[in-house]
Amino acid sequence: MSLTTDASSRAGTPAGVLAHVLRLLAEEAPADQLDVVAAQLRDPAVAPDERGVALLGRALADARRVRTLLDQRARREREMRVLVETARDLTSLRGTDELLRAIADRARQLLAGDSTYIALVEPATGDAVMRVTSGTRTPAIETVRQRPGLGVGGYVIQTGQPLATTDYRRDARLRRDPAVAAAVADEGFVSMVGVPIKLGTAVLGALFAATRRRHTFGQGEIALLSSLAGHAAVVLENARLYERVQEASHELRATNARLRAQGEALQRAGRAHERLMPMALHRVGLLEFADTVARILDGTVVVLSGDGRVLGQAAVPGAPPPLAVLTGPPPGAVVRAVPIGAGREAFGRLLFARCGPLSDTDERTLERAAQTAALLLVMQRQTSLVEQELRAELVQDLVAEQPPSWPVFHRRVRRLGAVDFALPHSVLVLSGQEVPRRRLLDAAVRFAARRGGIVGEHAGHAVALVPGTDAAALARAAAADLAAATGHPVTAGAAGPADSAEAVRDLHRAAARCHRLLLALGRAGDGAALPELGVLGSLLEEASAAQVGHQVERALGPLLRYDRAHGSQLVQTLDRYYAAGQNPPTVAQRLGVHVNTVYQRLDRIDQVLGSRSWRAPRGALELQVALQLHRLRGDPAEPPAPADPAALPGPARR
Repeated sequence: MSLTTDASSRAGTPAGVLAHVLRLLAEEAPADQLDVVAAQLRDPAVAPDERGVALLGRALADARRVRTLLDQRARREREMRVLVETARDLTSLRGTDELLRAIADRARQLLAGDSTYIALVEPATGDAVMRVTSGTRTPAIETVRQRPGLGVGGYVIQTGQPLATTDYRRDARLRRDPAVAAAVADEGFVSMVGVPIKLGTAVLGALFAATRRRHTFGQGEIALLSSLAGHAAVVLENARLYERVQEASHELRATNARLRAQGEALQRAGRAHERLMPMALHRVGLLEFADTVARILDGTVVVLSGDGRVLGQAAVPGAPPPLAVLTGPPPGAVVRAVPIGAGREAFGRLLFARCGPLSDTDERTLERAAQTAALLLVMQRQTSLVEQELRAELVQDLVAEQPPSWPVFHRRVRRLGAVDFALPHSVLVLSGQEVPRRRLLDAAVRFAARRGGIVGEHAGHAVALVPGTDAAALARAAAADLAAATGHPVTAGAAGPADSAEAVRDLHRAAARCHRLLLALGRAGDGAALPELGVLGSLLEEASAAQVGHQVERALGPLLRYDRAHGSQLVQTLDRYYAAGQNPPTVAQRLGVHVNTVYQRLDRIDQVLGSRSWRAPRGALELQVALQLHRLRGDPAEPPAPADPAALPGPARR
């Protein structure tokens, strides 16, 4: 609107001009419209008198000041609104980079600049490293790293003071880094201002504004930029505090988790203690013990004896199977082996496995469980020793020189419940020349216990009463088993079976006689029953090994030495000769040789023995006894015959 169109202005009165100026102010018209009014006042066709012109000139000057004040207020309102919005952002849960980028964007809008950006100090080097940008065009400026003291950023961060330059490339105050200068040139920046982002006296970084035209940054712009930098400092401090809170929260959660785990472990340890001690007091079996420990620790438990036998095992659902624990650690499973012992005595091992780590409390619970297992094994052994002593006394009384009181003996048998004499039993007499007494008895007890028998001691030998009808087989099994258990030969003489205590007592004498005969025959470490020794078993009951050896040497010695020296088979031929009723053709048939070969060997026997008396009844009996003793002693057979036995020197028989 102009003065020529206004009714009051057409009159050219000062009041009309003033009304028009006031309306422009009320409508917040731009300041250039006030300039239009001033130009029209200089028009003689429009202007009032001189006094009115002077008055209106002062009014227009006041209007310009009001317009300027209004513009400043509007600008400050915008600035305050931006600062308030930025402050509101600080209370949000947005990320640090997002908040810093919002500050850079608002600074660019308020300053009407081409670009703003924020660089932060790298603690390790002190360099200013670009963090966020707004309005940049090239990637080089977004990765700028400015050393302290160089460029605008280096100056601001080093001194903690703002710095503005109208011409970055020509400002003599600046020491420029070539790489940074090249990035600024590529971006086309001409003027630049930087203000520090400070927290107290510490400089955290800098906030920059730049234009691609020449521009002089005023104090108001620098102050506004500094206010926004203060907000950026709050953002960074909040981020640091938030990070510390997060770390503290993480540590607190970790501590709570550890405390919770320790609490649970202590509760589990308490429950373990409450359940382990009663097991020892009630003398539970090792199977129940393994099952209880497996459930307490949520895994697999295997109790092993000192010789590797499994005494008890158990596993909860989902835990590794016991066989896998014995053969090798399953994938992903934790396996522990805890020794079971009391003092210096070791009883075995406690194996534990589960799919998951073990806490210190779990480890201590395992050790406590191993102590409980040791206590159970000690009590079992003590109980077993008492039972074994009672059983040993029972055997000793049964085979003693004087028979026991049978009614009393049978009451003891029923009370002990260790043997049922209604079943057929065999008796074994056991000895080992190189085996300690206690070790032999322990091995014999284990052998007999596996078969439902009992063991005692009589006359320095172990005596076993074992259910079974094949005494010879039991004797051989006992000799082999005890030799393996003790590491030394064990001799076993057997007799049986019998199905009453009185008859078993009589068997002991026969088993003892068989045992003596085995030793006399030089068969220590062997097992046999009396019938296997034939009629000589009765004839030679009191014979010693030396006497048996003398008898064999006196009758067969020359033939045995001749066979060893010449590789012949005279002793074998003589044995077959008596077995065939002294019939040479039958001997030849049984030996698979020609009859002339038999005659040649018989002639050689005459020569070696120096007479033919062995053919007479008395000499034949003596040789047959010697041959049987030779077989019972288990002497090795004669050496293999040469390719042509008949080629031995001597006369031929037709």
